Amino acid sequence: MVSPDSALRRVLRETGKLLQPYGFHGSDPVWVRIEPGGVASVGRTRLTRTWTGGQQVLAFGLELNATPTAWWEFCNWRDARLGLPPTPLEKAAGPDLITSHRLPDELTALWSVRLDPEQPGQHVLQADIDAIRTELPRRVHAYARRALQLVEPDRYLDELLDRPDKGIGEWEVIVVLLADRGSGPQLDDAIRRLRVCLSEHDAAAYEENVIAYAQTRAALV
Repeated sequence: MVSPDSALRRVLRETGKLLQPYGFHGSDPVWVRIEPGGVASVGRTRLTRTWTGGQQVLAFGLELNATPTAWWEFCNWRDARLGLPPTPLEKAAGPDLITSHRLPDELTALWSVRLDPEQPGQHVLQADIDAIRTELPRRVHAYARRALQLVEPDRYLDELLDRPDKGIGEWEVIVVLLADRGSGPQLDDAIRRLRVCLSEHDAAAYEENVIAYAQTRAALV
């Protein structure tokens, strides 16, 4: 008999061990690997508790993120202007625009853990835990590979550029990441598109901070 908290801790310990061969280090709720192109992370989603048919069900899964180094540098520049301390690269977060989108649905669905109605107290169904542990290696492999893929040189930028519908969030990140390639028509066009998006949302003051940073950065490349 295993309590929900104990079962979750065991699964997460196994998650950490499975991530180590991929170069990820840390502990619940997030493990990271730093590369020249940025920081890749794999973590646990928030645990949710619901009731189905009078039975409590716990749900959680894995999530991934990637923060390009150029975006982290911009965020620290922006924070410094606000009087905020710099964020270490291993603690970097965002832009949160590309996560597990390209993974198959069966790898992104949350796991469900039910409480055993045949046991007194709060004990999970062993079958649910066994099912998670069986699937865990495949899911960890997919998340680790995808997170590392996103910090390969220019990969995050190229995937954003490929999106058919881009809003302020996408164009802001595109401008910042393009600046690392230096000045040129592609950066000029991205800045123009960002200005159009920002003007539609009355965010001109913020616009100049991003664009000024990008233009200064590009001039140094």
